[in-house]
Amino acid sequence: MKLPSFKRLFSSDFPEEFKSLVEQFGSSLNYGIEVLYQALNKEITLRDNIKCTVRDITVTVNASGIPTTPISFKLDTMGKVEGVIVISAQNLVNSTTYPISGILITGQQVNSLFQVSHITGLQANQPYTLRAVAFCA
Repeated sequence: MKLPSFKRLFSSDFPEEFKSLVEQFGSSLNYGIEVLYQALNKEITLRDNIKCTVRDITVTVNASGIPTTPISFKLDTMGKVEGVIVISAQNLVNSTTYPISGILITGQQVNSLFQVSHITGLQANQPYTLRAVAFCA
């Protein structure tokens, strides 16, 4: 459902005894409601509005799902990492080679870094670029 249009508050729309009050808080309230309307009308983004880190990582895993080189990425937000999801995966050598199942990243947070220890779902010995989203509490 799309929100109805927003009607701004103008002091001229109110009786004389309320005009001063509307002038004092109207611009602040109008701005706040306008921003909220924009956000709720498809303007919320992962990077700007959700407490998370979005990173592209390049990785190759062995047959057990262990990265062949150490992988870590810096977190943009403070807080405990609740989980990491992959929202896209691209094979860098052969675009018709796809992941073999859902991709799950596991690892541990060390201060402001997330260190990847295991990735399921990728074909072994194939380089991929993954777009990972780490959600923080």
